Amino acid sequence: MIAKRAIAVVGGLVLILAATHGLALSQGFVHGGKGRGGHDMFLLARAAGLTHEQISTAFQSDTNLKNDFANLKAAHEALISCLLANSCTTQVASFASAQQALAQERWTVWQNLFKGVSSTNLQQAASVYSQLQQLQSQKKQIFQSVFGSGPSGSEGTASPND
Repeated sequence: MIAKRAIAVVGGLVLILAATHGLALSQGFVHGGKGRGGHDMFLLARAAGLTHEQISTAFQSDTNLKNDFANLKAAHEALISCLLANSCTTQVASFASAQQALAQERWTVWQNLFKGVSSTNLQQAASVYSQLQQLQSQKKQIFQSVFGSGPSGSEGTASPND
């Protein structure tokens, strides 16, 4: 019984995630970053009336962003090398700094994109954002019902054989 319930809940989560991220994924656009943030920003930008072409062009033509990506890649390689050699000195800080520079430039591109959006379209995007927050809350509740909400995550969990 519990296994069937868990499968149903996971299926529901998949539907929620598909609804939340479907548009962004169907556009093949992840320039906003890995994980939820990039897809949500793309969805909000589209809700604000920005086209895929406008967004793509803004990110692809930003030379600072290209440099930041290259710097992050080099810092990542240096970090992995030093970790494997057990010889890290400044590589961790350099990698963190490169991540921060990239994140800052990504948000600068988003900021510049949203500057030209009308107040009506910004209100539409705010409405979509509110809906996304509600979906995130529902997702959290589903996870808590399946996995429990205790500090160790062990409350409410049961083996599939129960």
